[in-house]
Amino acid sequence: MTTSYKHDKRYPICERVQRTQDVFLVSSFALWAMLLGFAPVLTYRVLFG
Repeated sequence: MTTSYKHDKRYPICERVQRTQDVFLVSSFALWAMLLGFAPVLTYRVLFG
């Protein structure tokens, strides 16, 4: 899930930076999925548990 960037002298391209951005993007989706998935379950358990 990498995107190619234009090469510019002001902004050097680094593979590690792109990989880090990909990890942050995927982990943010995972965090939101966990929050949206567990919130109804926890609410149900608190109310009816």
